[in-house]
Amino acid sequence: MLRLILALLLVFPSWSAAWAEQFQPEEFKVFYLNSYHHGYAWSDDIHTGIRNTFDQSKHRIEIQMEYMDTKVYHRPGVTSRLLELYREKYSGEEYDIVIVSDDDALNFILDYGQELFPDIPVVFCGINHLNPDRLDRNRVTGIVENFNVRDTLELALTLHRNKKRLVVIGDESTTGLAIKGQIREAVPYFEDRLEFEFWTRNSLSEIEEKVKRLPPNTLLYFIPYFYSIEGQVFSAGEMLDNVSAFSDLPIYSNWEFLLGHGMIGGNLISGIQHGAIAAQMALSILGGEHPADIPIIHEIVDQYMFDYLVLQKQNIRQTQLPLGSLLINEPKAFYELDKQIFWVIMFSLGFLLITLAFLLRSILHKKLVERKIRNQLAFQESLMDTIPQLVCWKDLNQRYMGANQSFTDFFGIDSPEKIIHQTDNLLMPSSEFSQWAARMDKEVVHTRKALRKLRVAVKDQNDAGAWLEINKVPLCNEKGEVVGTLSTAENITNEINLERQLLQSQKMEAIGTLAGGIAHDFNNILTTIINSTELAQSDLDTDSAGFKDLDRVLKASRRGKDLVQRILAFSRPSQEGFRPTVLPDLIRESVSLLKSSLPRNIEIRSRIKGGYDPVLMDPTQISQVVMNLCTNAFQAMHNKGVLDISLDEMELQKPPAGEPDLPPGRAFRLVISDTGPGIDPEHQDKIFDPFFTTKAQIGGTGLGLSVVMGIVKNHKGVIRVDSRPEKGTSFEILLPAISAEQPFSGEQKQKQALMTGSGKLLFVEDDADLLSTMPRTLESLGYTVYTAADARQAIELLKQGHSFDLVLTDFDMPGLNGIELSEYIKSHHQGLPVMLITGRSHALDYRQHPENIRLILAKPFNQADLSRAVARALNARE
Repeated sequence: MLRLILALLLVFPSWSAAWAEQFQPEEFKVFYLNSYHHGYAWSDDIHTGIRNTFDQSKHRIEIQMEYMDTKVYHRPGVTSRLLELYREKYSGEEYDIVIVSDDDALNFILDYGQELFPDIPVVFCGINHLNPDRLDRNRVTGIVENFNVRDTLELALTLHRNKKRLVVIGDESTTGLAIKGQIREAVPYFEDRLEFEFWTRNSLSEIEEKVKRLPPNTLLYFIPYFYSIEGQVFSAGEMLDNVSAFSDLPIYSNWEFLLGHGMIGGNLISGIQHGAIAAQMALSILGGEHPADIPIIHEIVDQYMFDYLVLQKQNIRQTQLPLGSLLINEPKAFYELDKQIFWVIMFSLGFLLITLAFLLRSILHKKLVERKIRNQLAFQESLMDTIPQLVCWKDLNQRYMGANQSFTDFFGIDSPEKIIHQTDNLLMPSSEFSQWAARMDKEVVHTRKALRKLRVAVKDQNDAGAWLEINKVPLCNEKGEVVGTLSTAENITNEINLERQLLQSQKMEAIGTLAGGIAHDFNNILTTIINSTELAQSDLDTDSAGFKDLDRVLKASRRGKDLVQRILAFSRPSQEGFRPTVLPDLIRESVSLLKSSLPRNIEIRSRIKGGYDPVLMDPTQISQVVMNLCTNAFQAMHNKGVLDISLDEMELQKPPAGEPDLPPGRAFRLVISDTGPGIDPEHQDKIFDPFFTTKAQIGGTGLGLSVVMGIVKNHKGVIRVDSRPEKGTSFEILLPAISAEQPFSGEQKQKQALMTGSGKLLFVEDDADLLSTMPRTLESLGYTVYTAADARQAIELLKQGHSFDLVLTDFDMPGLNGIELSEYIKSHHQGLPVMLITGRSHALDYRQHPENIRLILAKPFNQADLSRAVARALNARE
């Protein structure tokens, strides 16, 4: 430990030195050249702004300042003498930056700066006449003294509407002439309003005489200048004091340091602000920024400022001034108190307040306690009312002691106050729920044990079915005695509905799996029937009775194929997309399916009309609409009644009222009616809402009609309902008939041409019937066919060196399936194409099949389908 302390003591000085070196402020030397003399207010303000900004920086800055005194000594030869002086004084000095104020200093540095201070950056301020062509922007930047004379004169004309003449008083110094030039630029803006006159070569006495002779319609504008006579020096402020003393004419200017010397004011610029901005530019350059990257500022923020005493003298009201104007010499709004008197009053007031607090304490304490109790009760009441669960509490006589807002809202009671001292029999006299609740409350009181998660079906205030999950616990006093029961309940209707939907989804998934397996075997059977029938037909004359009988077998097989597809569509709902469809045929097939599934005591009447031109729609979704509406009708009639289904075609001249989405033109009108008890009028506005059902007790999910609504809207159609108690219900659906080129349903009348070919084929199929019929069909098309009952036999044939042009394999086989066999062929017999044959719909969507599978052919298929598929697979190889 001692060694560690000694090591830290040795290392600490080096850390301290490094830390001090890192945070030690940098030192800079600044050469500041001022055009005028110490005591000139404008120059002194600029110096103050520079000094204050440097003092607030993190650096240590030394300023070397020189006054050129050109206000007093503006004569030839002075500049050359100053150059000799500065060359002698600063030949051995090194500076980091040069700051100049006003025009004479800038001109001097531009002429001789490289000689005195080579390549040192320069920042200027207070410049009235800037010649950009003389600036080397690689080392010079700054701020121009642009004053807003136009706004000041516009304000003066507004305040003095009878003034027509403006006299500008100044001198002929470099700055004075530059300012005079800036004023002349504003003259055109006041043409026909002001007559300008410039006085620049007058003594104080001459100015006094001339001002006294000026007419009353004259304004005076004062340029800062310096006047010296017989060794007596007059500053700009003193000159303005003298002029305002012997004249009542309004005086304006644009420089802040002249305010308070007899002028009214104006839009004033500040020397302190100019100096601060220049110093900030210098700090940026010292910090590493290049002067060329710092733009020259031509406009700065100015401020309207006025002298309150002069405003009073000129009878100018403060409301006439621009908003935000500042005033000097304004009297205090309130008198100022002596500090001693102020603190005596404050201590006395404090003592009185403390005394009053003690006097009121005893009264307030009682009120605070009462308020606290009321607040606690109010908080507890608010808390109870904000809880979504239903909460109530009863005494031993089953009378309500209280309840929250959710409880009363659910059962349609006006307020929790109206439930106090009431019983369930009085609140819900005919409710089975009230009797059940009373039994549960008695059991809790008797056993002193809580009952939790009791689920019960109830009716809410709208007589709609709902499910509650209830907890009941004994309510005890401070002695531990049971004085009643506390009940909480949660509305779990949505959860129950979701559970039922999940069960329905699981059922549908199981049905889909079962239907898929049945469809696979049925497709194999149909394929065998189709191919065997077509082989048998090839041996018969087309006009023979046997040929015609076999033709009917083919038609029945094709209908069987459509039936399998419909079973799969119902068991596995999917978006199959719109396709050309003959709607009357589709409705007839749906009605046929219904007749085979509904009880015999339900009479089904159908009137199907309409053209046989195909229209564009989704046949699966339309079938689902028919099935859902007919199923609802069957359940509403309770296994007895008449179900009427009609379809006709109509021409809409314009969209029906309230249905702008239905386009005019040809449309189908589908009406499904029943003779059931009808729909309760108060439920008719809700029947299309998702999850709304009046059949919760028998497993209704509330999705059937919402699905129907979605399908109809998806087809740009409309659905209407007409229902009256004991008069049955009728659903009317209007669907636009969008023309299509080819029908989805209906039998193909023309025969498809067979495509013959040649080549050596390997056919792999585990179904014995297909294994005997398919090779004959392929051989009749001109191919040489080898067969294998499974993938292992196919692999053996391939190993024997047979050269095949194409392998046709079933998807479902024992051992290796068709995909796995294709993977083997891809690895061991490159270039050999495969055609996959399947009776499962999901195999058609298989996205990761090997690249050598050229085609997937779905079962069942006929000779024409098979001939085209084989030809395409062989051509793809080429």
